[in-house]
Amino acid sequence: MSQPIHPVFYPDTFPALPAHENDNMMGAGNDGEAMTLFLNKSGARSEETLRRYEREVTRLTAFLYIELGIGYKDVRLKHLQAYVNFIQNLPTRWLMPGVLPGQPGRIMFKSPIKPGKSTDLVIDVLSSFFAFLEKNRYTIGNPAASLIRSGEKLARGNTIIRYFYDNEWQFIRKCLGGLPMGTERERLESTRTRLILSLSYGLALRESELTGHTCSDIHPDNDNGFYLSVLGKGRKRRQVPLNTVLQQQIIEYRRMNGFSGLYGDAFPLAPKTRKTDGLIVSLTARGLRYWWRSFMDDCRSKASPDIRYRLQELPFHTLRHTALTHLARKMDIEDLAIFAGHDSINTTSQYYHAEASRLKKMAADHHI
Repeated sequence: MSQPIHPVFYPDTFPALPAHENDNMMGAGNDGEAMTLFLNKSGARSEETLRRYEREVTRLTAFLYIELGIGYKDVRLKHLQAYVNFIQNLPTRWLMPGVLPGQPGRIMFKSPIKPGKSTDLVIDVLSSFFAFLEKNRYTIGNPAASLIRSGEKLARGNTIIRYFYDNEWQFIRKCLGGLPMGTERERLESTRTRLILSLSYGLALRESELTGHTCSDIHPDNDNGFYLSVLGKGRKRRQVPLNTVLQQQIIEYRRMNGFSGLYGDAFPLAPKTRKTDGLIVSLTARGLRYWWRSFMDDCRSKASPDIRYRLQELPFHTLRHTALTHLARKMDIEDLAIFAGHDSINTTSQYYHAEASRLKKMAADHHI
């Protein structure tokens, strides 16, 4: 059973607001307890989700208490609209330490939040938070339900996902094949890079799925093969088959680090270069993104101008999109949904945009 989560501060450390009666299904007597219960729930999904939810709810609560002088029960749509405008046009003092009571060294924002997808991610957390409060009768209604998601509005009607085009993907593979192998250190790092990229692409893993699993999650199947047991989004588990090439890459990197075999221990699937207390540990999601940026910067320095700008902006998640796009060319949609861990084939259907070029060629001479 997971341990209770405690937020970094309690809202009642701010100037006192009118007390609320303990008449809700949570049993929360104040906003601090309500926040703690929400973080306990969200923290059960993943550590990355917990960090993101704690950060956004902390920022919102500080704004409500410090700027508006209201608590959760008094929040209306207009207050959240003001908050969205606030995070996009931050006063200077909110970019400096000293805003949060009890934590004078904490900086609430590193920079204003950009309109579009970045703001939409904040809105998603607010909507989830107030939906939780409403469901448990701590508040009446969800004031975040009517917030306009600008990124969604910009993307409406466009189902093309971000993936590597074929020429870009061939270039990435060329860069991977050209990694230096002259010294033992270079061989180890090149093998690690190939391992991380191969597992991410070969199994179409999300960031958290790659960094959150080890060789202890690899198991033999009943057909002389192996699979990775993946605890994915929404804490749903799926079994993804490991082909022989992926098995050999894992075995090779383990051997280079003094391990034998394929599975049965906590050897990470996304290992750090340096050991911690003598142990090989996994990259964090943030560390994985930093590593990805370094690899892509190296590729971009060798790229032609026509693809260089694209390589600069594509995130690590592009590997998953690319993998599923490629698999959509050979898998039925139902099979791909199982492989990807999608609840609905409506989500999976976006990867079948790869058929667009084939249909274009077939319809080229279809006219009067």
